[in-house]
Amino acid sequence: MKKIKLFVITLISLIFIPCVVNAASANVSVTSSSQVVVGKKVTVTVKLSSSSAIGSWEMQLNYDKNYLQLTSSTAEGGGNYMVSAATTKDGIKSKSYTFTFKTLKTGSTNLSIGSVLVYDNNMDEMDVSAGKKTIKVITQQQLEDSYSKDNNLKSLSIEGYSLSPSFSASTTNYSVNVPEGTTSVKINATASDSKASISGDGAIDVTEGINTINVVVRAENGSEKTYVILVNVIDQNPINVKIDNLNYTVIKLRDNYICPQLFTESEVVINGLNIPTCYNDKVNYTLVGLKKDDGTVENFIYDNGNYHKYIETVGTSLKVIILDYDKELPGLAKYQEEIDDHSYQVFKASTSSSNYVVYALNIETGEKDFYNYDTINKTFTLYDKERIDELNQLNETYLYIIIAFGIGLFLAIVSLISTNISKKKTLKKNDELKKEIEKKKDNVKEEKKDKKKKKKQKEDKEKIEESIIKEDINEVKEIVNKDEEETKEFYDIFEDDRKKKK
Repeated sequence: MKKIKLFVITLISLIFIPCVVNAASANVSVTSSSQVVVGKKVTVTVKLSSSSAIGSWEMQLNYDKNYLQLTSSTAEGGGNYMVSAATTKDGIKSKSYTFTFKTLKTGSTNLSIGSVLVYDNNMDEMDVSAGKKTIKVITQQQLEDSYSKDNNLKSLSIEGYSLSPSFSASTTNYSVNVPEGTTSVKINATASDSKASISGDGAIDVTEGINTINVVVRAENGSEKTYVILVNVIDQNPINVKIDNLNYTVIKLRDNYICPQLFTESEVVINGLNIPTCYNDKVNYTLVGLKKDDGTVENFIYDNGNYHKYIETVGTSLKVIILDYDKELPGLAKYQEEIDDHSYQVFKASTSSSNYVVYALNIETGEKDFYNYDTINKTFTLYDKERIDELNQLNETYLYIIIAFGIGLFLAIVSLISTNISKKKTLKKNDELKKEIEKKKDNVKEEKKDKKKKKKQKEDKEKIEESIIKEDINEVKEIVNKDEEETKEFYDIFEDDRKKKK
């Protein structure tokens, strides 16, 4: 079916394209990255080319579906089969196709061209040489392990001057002296590995005194090595100052000191020399440039021989100098937070809040005010003054309430203490009364015991007496009974005797 399709395409092309007499050869190449991380995509280009005109062609890109998954293709059918014909009367000299694959697993896999048929304008089959490509699919770790670790320099120099000590790839610290008035030097550096990158070379601006230049070599694997050059621009008459135990040198050349925004160039006399300064009439600040021993330049506020470090905070809409505020803001607490790598006093509603309230001097207007600072968007907006007044008034009201509450609490405590003392006295009396009652109870109990004992003794006595009486009565009864018996016996005898006499 494919050959019939190719024949039809070739026949149509012959109708419109003049025949070329001489047959020729063609070449099919396959190109792509030789190494790909598994899971990543790789682009493969198939190019058909010839020094002679090509009329039509068909071919197929073969690949292992265990390693590669086709995700896009510029072939006519959108797959890996390529078939077409030239549309110009002179034919074509080359045709390219692009295929994108996703890598599925690690290992080596081949891409090759199969089923190749190429015809010239005379429908003569051309001799074709087809190439192939091997792709190595590796892990991310294998890729990183293959990167070069070489972060050394092959050469390092300053144009027109000699470094001390002489360059060595293993030596990373150098120095050089240059004449007074030098404003720039040219650093020449070459990496020992062509895959490494260099920063810090080329033309570098310098000022009087020590200038620190860092030449950084970054290896293919990301490791870095820094070569440090101290360029000393000789100053015959330096102005040295010491601030917070740090040594500085005053910058004396205008070209070496650029004013920050909202400041204009001016001058001031220090030690009899005209020193370049920067002035802002809104805040009435005069700035001078002071250089540290490491070559970095910082702005300081100069006031009649006194130096104070100048730190401005830049938002998206304005510049301010953040100041300390000795009072409290109702509803907010004081914290120390970092803004632009500097620590400032801020007010926040909570520890986790990303919105600060700061007291600051607006450099553009020269006015001091409260500002909201959004740490995410790095923006300053004017804080509501009326709200502050309301909060201050509310704070005063709260203060009065607290004072009144404190007085009431004090009185309550005094009353409570007094009550407690009274209670203690009452309790003491109650304890004494209780003891007395207990004592009386004990006396009553003793009396009851005595009474009970006496009663028992009386009862026992009565019982004894009653027993004696009963015994006496019984004896009397016995006597009486005996007398009655004797009397009866007497009467009986008397009766008998009477009867006898009768």
